Amino acid sequence: MKDIINFIMYIVSLGPTVMIPIVMLIFGLAVRVPFTKALRGGLMVGIGFIGLNATVSILTSVMNPAIQNMIKIMHMNLQVIDVGWPSASAIAYGTAVGVSIIPLGILINILMLVSKTTSTIDVDIWDFWHFAFSGSLVFALTKDITFSLFCASMNMIIIMVIADRTAPLSEKYLGLPGISIPHGYAGSFVPIAIVMNWILERIPGINKVHLDAKGFNKKFGAWGEPTLLGFIIGCAIGTLAYVAAPGLSIPDKLGKIMLMGVTLSAVMIITPKMAALLLQGVIPVSGAIQKYIQKKFSGKRKIYIGMDTAVGIGSPVVLACATLMIPVALVFAFILPGNQFMPTIGLVGFVFMFPLIVAICHGDFFRSFIIGAVNVVLGLWIATNLAPLVTRAARSAKFSIPKGSSLISSIDYGSNPFPWVFVHIAQFKILVYILGTILCVGLALWNRKKIIESEKAVVAPADSK
Repeated sequence: MKDIINFIMYIVSLGPTVMIPIVMLIFGLAVRVPFTKALRGGLMVGIGFIGLNATVSILTSVMNPAIQNMIKIMHMNLQVIDVGWPSASAIAYGTAVGVSIIPLGILINILMLVSKTTSTIDVDIWDFWHFAFSGSLVFALTKDITFSLFCASMNMIIIMVIADRTAPLSEKYLGLPGISIPHGYAGSFVPIAIVMNWILERIPGINKVHLDAKGFNKKFGAWGEPTLLGFIIGCAIGTLAYVAAPGLSIPDKLGKIMLMGVTLSAVMIITPKMAALLLQGVIPVSGAIQKYIQKKFSGKRKIYIGMDTAVGIGSPVVLACATLMIPVALVFAFILPGNQFMPTIGLVGFVFMFPLIVAICHGDFFRSFIIGAVNVVLGLWIATNLAPLVTRAARSAKFSIPKGSSLISSIDYGSNPFPWVFVHIAQFKILVYILGTILCVGLALWNRKKIIESEKAVVAPADSK
């Protein structure tokens, strides 16, 4: 068992761009896809991820200096430092919970597939770190490894059900056929998005406001097209960052503003193309899995390939919401009573927050942006509240705390409602065991019912013929 765990952790340590192609190759061969076709599919997924990561890196390279400039202009000096998701994932995998979550997560996924309580094969093993992060915070608080793994497992089961239920919306509004998103960060905002979308739908006047990607084009003509829209948004953020910046000449300011505009324009165009490359790798393996499942089992069960939320960032609405949310988040951080968290390097990660919010809102920019803003406000308070525990977990994982800071957190899972809830219910262990089991079993059975209903809906028309 130790050798198996070490092998799995080695694969995970290679990072998602290497790990996911290997997993896709293994799944392809398991359902008898020819080796060259399975290998090509896996490589295309890896190429797509490298392309998506490259576009995010390009955006980060011009956005981070702008963010730092806006922080200086606003004279922000907050106590809790944002260490970003790479550091948060290192903290999560550096604990006893992190070592155990990969084999445990794979086992949970297999049991849910066999019991038909999920339709998702989660190949995004790297992002199990979100579940490990929740468990690691609980472990830092309780020192109870069994209870911490129970909380991490609850986190995963809830996210798996969310992935299944949002998959049809992801297919329709994000253009992701055969793919679900069992991503801890993106999925955690779905309950809030559902509730807020329901509320917005019932507010007179507000419920008449709709603006999706087609709406941009229709309302603004050529200026609503991704190339020009990205340029406008980039220049607007560049203006906020550099117009009042001291020590820069007017030509330098104009140059930086134009660079922001051109870069965001490029990201708006390149990102969907990288996502399309990734889909080229997923679809052959996904199709083979569908045929295999239908051959081996009765009914018309649909199986989704669970992928990182990066597959959904090609949507222009996602990119527009995420980019515009950056200055909004800094303003909130500056004016919000009780906030001590200063978001910095993690702000570009908003692109990973919005895909499922956009899917829930049926591609609507206005509603997605409003819901995202509410999540940011809640996230700043959560990050402030969890900072002492995140810092304690980081020290336990031998993570090096940045010089000059006493408290750290992350705009990713360090400001997320799921770990916050787990931490605050951890003192009621027996109750959590009982109610948590009821919740997870109830959600799993409800999801199973939905899966069986969808199978019958597919079989019925075929039988009627």
